Amino acid sequence: MGVIASLMERPPAKPHRTSGAPLRNRAARSLLIILIDNRPLMRQCFGRWLEESLRDGRLVTLASPAEVLDDARSFREAHLIILSSGGARVSEPQVLENIDRLALALPGVPIVLLSDHEDVEEVAQAIHHGVRGYIPTRLDLSEAAAGIRCVEAGGTFVPADILVRFVEHQQSMSHQGGDPDKTLWEFLTPREMEVVARLRQGKPNKVIAYELDISESTVKTFVRRILIKLRAVNRTEVAHLTEGQFDAIQAALNARRSRPLGNGPG
Repeated sequence: MGVIASLMERPPAKPHRTSGAPLRNRAARSLLIILIDNRPLMRQCFGRWLEESLRDGRLVTLASPAEVLDDARSFREAHLIILSSGGARVSEPQVLENIDRLALALPGVPIVLLSDHEDVEEVAQAIHHGVRGYIPTRLDLSEAAAGIRCVEAGGTFVPADILVRFVEHQQSMSHQGGDPDKTLWEFLTPREMEVVARLRQGKPNKVIAYELDISESTVKTFVRRILIKLRAVNRTEVAHLTEGQFDAIQAALNARRSRPLGNGPG
């Protein structure tokens, strides 16, 4: 149980634990970790393990990122945020929004994501959005502790086997033949293609949201996903990458719209 205790050089002290109450004052070298999980049992069990492992460290357990965002100033002294997404995928708008909002509110605090998924694409998206540690829930406690130590020390943690799969995936993609534009559009959903078409026209998020009858935050989520899928740095690069492709975008979008629904097996 003392796997994270090596982070501290001070003699062990009685652990302190809070459930939602901000820790405004801390000792100069006391490690403060925020654990966010909306599942009470998981939050309590993993939190108890962290609390015992930290010894003189401090832990705040919360049910949602909103509890941090509502009073971000109280958490500026935190060393680490552990955000559990459970069975939700990183690509889901709510998960990406939570990551982005936490990173914006506490820019100096690294985020570790706990997830039930470990697809290469999931990990890549998380890292792209600034997550510094990706810990699948299938890891044992000692491996999870190693990941937490790595991130707290300033590094980035992804399990080695996932890194190997990522490299193999990239190599496989680079050796694929065929029409690259066709592969590109196959990666985009109809809604994403509608957003791309409007990005090419230079329309701001507010206008895109109005035209597609969705919220601005949803538009931002679509834009982030498009940047990831097209491997673009910003909206300008999206326009550059799709230069001369507007007709192809519209044709692909029309094809998606007219594609008949499957009738299922049999």
